[in-house]
Amino acid sequence: MLQKRYADTDFFLALMKNSDWLKEKAKQVYEKDKNLFVSPFTIAEIMIICKREDILMKETLIQISRIAKLENMDWNIFFNSCNFIEKGTTIFDSLLMALVSENDLIISSDNVYEKFGFKVIDLKKN
Repeated sequence: MLQKRYADTDFFLALMKNSDWLKEKAKQVYEKDKNLFVSPFTIAEIMIICKREDILMKETLIQISRIAKLENMDWNIFFNSCNFIEKGTTIFDSLLMALVSENDLIISSDNVYEKFGFKVIDLKKN
């Protein structure tokens, strides 16, 4: 069976930063075999770091999408979630909104989803 190589957050951060103690090693690993994968959980962690460090989130994700494959999810979910974040939502709320379709329901006590036009089963209502 073919072995996949999943890159973690520190790998991408090393490549992105101007200076990082792992930068040269990350470059060597990438140059040796450019067939990289990334998990949705690593992307979520990178989004949190971008938000916390005031790094351009969408541009960062686009750069990562150019060097790593995301399986079982579409990159557009993450790109679209950036649009919700720019309008004031949290990373996890934005990811949920980017994932669901207009026909889906969101079950939550949070009223943020209705503000963006999503259908909600409100847990606060009887």
